[in-house]
Amino acid sequence: MESNEEYQGRVASAVLKAIADTSLAEIDGTTTAYIRSAEVCDALITALAVIMEGAPQCRTRKGMRAMSEAAGRNLLTVMREMEKIRAETGVSAFNATVIYPS
Repeated sequence: MESNEEYQGRVASAVLKAIADTSLAEIDGTTTAYIRSAEVCDALITALAVIMEGAPQCRTRKGMRAMSEAAGRNLLTVMREMEKIRAETGVSAFNATVIYPS
């Protein structure tokens, strides 16, 4: 059986690939993954809520609150790690270029 880190990496890669594939758009004659951050974040929160709600520790309001607070802390930690990587290397962890619509 694979480690938790390996499984998490495979799941994260699959989710990011699905986001990129779903976000393909024709921009100035070039097919580009135009990722709409707000909509993607809302979709991820919905997916996360579906998965987390089914966890045994979320059978009570207190359990839901504790798990959602832990997820929020984890999100902030990972975002700070991504920020640090970008600052140190100049490379985004998602290997993407931000394109602002005109």
